[in-house]
Amino acid sequence: MMSSSGEEPVVEDVTEGEVDAEGFRTLMEGVKYKEIVAGSGPQAEYKQAVIASWEGVLAADGTVFERGNRKMLRVGDGDAPPGLELGLRQLQNGTKCIVRASSRFAWGETGRPASDDEGTLAVPPDADIEWRIEAHRLWYKEADDAMTPQDQLVDARNKKVLGNEHFHHENWKKAASNYQEILKGLNVWNFDEGTDDRHEAETIYVDCGNNVVFALIKLDEWLKAERAVCDVLTVAPANKKALYRATQVALHLSKWQEAHAALTIALDKWPNSKEFRDLYDTLREHKRKYKERKAKMSAKMSKELFSVQDPPPADAAAVPPSSSPPQDDAQPRRCSVQ
Repeated sequence: MMSSSGEEPVVEDVTEGEVDAEGFRTLMEGVKYKEIVAGSGPQAEYKQAVIASWEGVLAADGTVFERGNRKMLRVGDGDAPPGLELGLRQLQNGTKCIVRASSRFAWGETGRPASDDEGTLAVPPDADIEWRIEAHRLWYKEADDAMTPQDQLVDARNKKVLGNEHFHHENWKKAASNYQEILKGLNVWNFDEGTDDRHEAETIYVDCGNNVVFALIKLDEWLKAERAVCDVLTVAPANKKALYRATQVALHLSKWQEAHAALTIALDKWPNSKEFRDLYDTLREHKRKYKERKAKMSAKMSKELFSVQDPPPADAAAVPPSSSPPQDDAQPRRCSVQ
């Protein structure tokens, strides 16, 4: 490939593990790593969670486009760009480091839009990136059951951030995956009732639960959406959005009784809500059409089951079945082929 000046570009012969004059070690061509403070313990492995703080910096002008404060990233989950993912695999507890990545190991030709929700700036296309990272803690997914309630809450906060980012960009599959991990890993009953932590845990659980239901509906995974909305209603039985989603799911699955139950609770609490009254009208229409189809099907089956065949003609001779065995010299019956 020729450069814009018409000259053949110079390609450096890069060796993995090579350390340059600035102290950066090459992890692979396009990604370099420099340890500032050594950590302790084993390095992060595949599917291991890393609680870290970091700054993302545009290499071109030093603009800080994002900051993460004690957020969780799971190695191998695809939540981080490839360059950052490679850097995460070098971390130990307490490691401080810098990772430099060319654009193809960051956000490539498309870049990344800004997000007001997450307070991040846009990453322009073809931007090289530098991440300055501090690893606070590593743990395995398999050890989630042993996490303290505070660990669960920190984990849920971080997964919510990742899920919201995917949700914002309409990446429904990844958003659903992050949110589902929250529903699985955050036990709100582990927090004392009336405390700030309990309130935060319930808020995260319900908000992310409602979002995962929406994402699963977008993915046309209605049975999973049904299970998720039931989980949300277990924590918040009168949550307006959850009741609305529950009715939507029940209507799609033709579960009229469940839809009616959700609407009864909702209309008792919000009797003038147009959205729930519209759903109630939809339910009545679905039930009417269902009864019509059922009646037509019953009539058709009855006609087929109880229809009387015409009797044989009166002059038709009854031919009794023969009980005699065939004679030895009987000729076999042949099919005549015209």
